[in-house]
Amino acid sequence: MQNLSNHISIAVRSLFSGVMDLIYPPICLCCEQRLEEYEKELCTSCLSNFKLLGKTHSKFSVPGEIYLDTAWALFDFDEAFQNLIHHLKYSRRRKSVGVVLDHYQKAIYEQLSHQTFDLVLSIPLHPRKLRERGYNQVDDVSNWLGKLLNAELGSHLVTRIKYTRSQTQLNAAERSENVAKAFKVSDPSKIENRQILLVDDVLTTGATANALAAVLREAGAGRIDLLTLSTPKF
Repeated sequence: MQNLSNHISIAVRSLFSGVMDLIYPPICLCCEQRLEEYEKELCTSCLSNFKLLGKTHSKFSVPGEIYLDTAWALFDFDEAFQNLIHHLKYSRRRKSVGVVLDHYQKAIYEQLSHQTFDLVLSIPLHPRKLRERGYNQVDDVSNWLGKLLNAELGSHLVTRIKYTRSQTQLNAAERSENVAKAFKVSDPSKIENRQILLVDDVLTTGATANALAAVLREAGAGRIDLLTLSTPKF
C-alpha cells in the first residue's frame, strides 16, 4: 500500500511539474531563452561561452600587510557572469553555479591540483546578513571544492563578528578599514599549520579575504589561498 502511495505521489509531482513547465517554461538564467529538456538552469550556448581566466592573482590593492599567498579568480567578470552572480546572491538561484562548476570541472582541477589543501572555508556572513539572505552564497562552491580537492570543510571554524556596510562604493583603504577585526577563529587548534583555501564570489581589492587571512595567520595557519568565482580586475 505504501509503495502504491509513493507511486501516486511521484506521478502527481511529475504531472504538476509538467503543467508548470507549460505555463512557465524554464528559461536560461543568462539569455532568457527557453531551455531544452536536457538543459538545466543555463542553455548550452551560454554555458560554453563563459571564459575561464586560468591564471593566478597575487597583487592586491589592499593597504598594509598581505596575508594571502595568492588567488584564483575562475571566470571573466563579463555581463553574463555578473548576471549569474547577481542571481546567486539575491534571487536564490543557487543551482546554476553548480552546473557551471561541473561543466568546467576538469579545467578547474588542473588549476588547483598542484597545491594541497587541508581546509576549504567560505568567507562567512555576519549572522544578521545570513538571516536576511537565508544562506551563504558561496557555501555550495566550498562544498563542491571540498569534494574536488579531497579537503575538509572548515567554514564552521570562523565567524563574522562585525556587521559591515557594503563594500561596493568604498575605495581600497575604506574597504580594509570596514572589515578590520570583522572575523574570529572559534578553535585555533583546528587551524594551526593547515593549508587553507578561502572561497568567495567576487575578488575586487581582496580586502575582505585578507582581513580573514590575518586572523587565520594569528591562529597559526600555514599557506592561505583564495578562490573566487570571478573578478573585474583582469
